[in-house]
Amino acid sequence: MTTSTAFYQLAARVEAISNSAELGFAICNETRQLVDYRQAALISLAPNNRAKLVAHSGLSDTDNNTPYALWLADVAKEIAPHCRALPPEARVLALSSAQLSEPLAHQWNEWLPPHVWVLPLTGADGEIHALWFLGRDEAWPTSLAPTTPEFTLLQLSGLYGYAWWALTARPSRFRQFWQRNTGRRLGYILLAVLLVLCIPVREYTLVPAEIISLQSEVIAAPDSGVIKRMMVLPNTNVVKGQVLATLDDTTLHNRLAVAQAELETTETTLHQASQQAIEDQQAKSELAMAEGKWREKKVEVESIKRDLDKLTIRAPGNGVFVYSDPDDWAGRPVQTGERIGLLADPNNLGIRAWAPVSESTNLNHGAPMKVFLKVAPLDSFTAKLDYAGYQTVEAPNGIASYLLRGTLEGKPDVARIGLQGTARVTGDWALLGYLLLRRPIATLRAGSGW
Repeated sequence: MTTSTAFYQLAARVEAISNSAELGFAICNETRQLVDYRQAALISLAPNNRAKLVAHSGLSDTDNNTPYALWLADVAKEIAPHCRALPPEARVLALSSAQLSEPLAHQWNEWLPPHVWVLPLTGADGEIHALWFLGRDEAWPTSLAPTTPEFTLLQLSGLYGYAWWALTARPSRFRQFWQRNTGRRLGYILLAVLLVLCIPVREYTLVPAEIISLQSEVIAAPDSGVIKRMMVLPNTNVVKGQVLATLDDTTLHNRLAVAQAELETTETTLHQASQQAIEDQQAKSELAMAEGKWREKKVEVESIKRDLDKLTIRAPGNGVFVYSDPDDWAGRPVQTGERIGLLADPNNLGIRAWAPVSESTNLNHGAPMKVFLKVAPLDSFTAKLDYAGYQTVEAPNGIASYLLRGTLEGKPDVARIGLQGTARVTGDWALLGYLLLRRPIATLRAGSGW
C-alpha cells in the first residue's frame, strides 16, 4: 500500500468518527499505517493549561492517575509554550530530555524512547487543544521531503487537530454568534432582559391555611358555672341530643333538696289547714295563705329542676364536636354564652387562610387555590376563593393578615377538619418585570413619597 493510499484511507476513517474516544484510539494506533513508531500518546490541553492523557497506543482505555500519565501530563504542560511558539507551517517539536526541567528529565529513560516528536493539534480557532507524542528507537529525520512518510505526519496533525477540535472544543452556534458580535453584546443582553421581563405570568401568594367546616354551630355555656366534665372526646362524631358536657350541679342540687323539703312542709300545712277549715270558719282564711305558700314552693322546685337541665349541654344536631383538650376544660369556670366548641358538618369542608398584608396579590372572588397539607406534602387538592376580608385580623402566627375562605372542589380523602398546611392563591396575569419590581417600587415610594 502506497503512502498516499494509506493517507486517504486514514483521512476517510477520521471523517467517519463521531466521538473523541474513538478518534484518540485512531490517532495513536492507526497512524502506524503511514509511519512506524514504538509508542504514541495523546495529551489534551485545556484553556487553563490543564493536561490529561486521553489516548495511548496499544490501550483501549487510559488511567489518568498512573505515574506515567501524571508525568506525561506534566511534560505536556511544560512544553506547551514552546509548541505555541512553533511556526504554523512546521509545527513539530523534536523533544529531548535536555529541554525538560531536572525532575522531569530524570525520569525520561523510564517512560519514553530516545527519540520523540511532539506534534501540536491545532483547531480551527488557531489554539492548540492537544499534543501528540510519537516515540521510537531510531532517530527522526532532520529534514522532510514531500515524498517521505514522516512528511505526512504534518498533514495528519492538521487533520487530527481539526477533528479533535470539532469533537471536543468546537463552540456552539450561540457561542460562535456571541464571539462574532463582541461589540453588540451589551445591547443583546439588555434586549434579552427586556424580553424576559415582559413574559406574562400569574400572580400568586403562599399563605398558611387550615381545613374547616363551612357549616358549623357554636356550642356555648348556657349558664354561668364550672365545667364538671366533657362527655365526648375532641373531633368526635355526635348525634342530635347527645350529651357533650356537664356543668357542676352541686349548688343547685342542694337548693333543690332544700326547696323540696320546704315543699313537703307546705303540703303538710296545707293539708292541716284544709281539715280545720271544715269545722272553723276562721281557718278558711289561713287555708288560702297555706295554699299560696305551697304553690310558691312548687314553682321554686320546678325552676331549680329547669336550671339543673340547663347544666347538661347537648348536641343540637348531628356533626363533629370540635374543641381543645378535655383536661383543659375540666374545672374551668365559664360565663353565660362563653364558647366551648363547635358542632361542625364534616361533609361540607372549606379552607380558612390568612394572607399577610405585605402580600399584595389581587385576591378576587373565585380565584383558584391549591392546598398542600403538612400531613400529606406530596398530595394537593384544589379550592375556590369565596371570601377575602377587607379588615386585617391577627393570624395564628401573629402577623396582621386578611382572612380568606374558600370551598373545596370535590371531596379529597386526605382532607379533615383541623388539618393545617399551605394554600397557593392565584391572582391576575401580570408581567414578570412588574412582579419582580413591585416590592422595591412600593418600598421606594413609601420612603420617598413620590
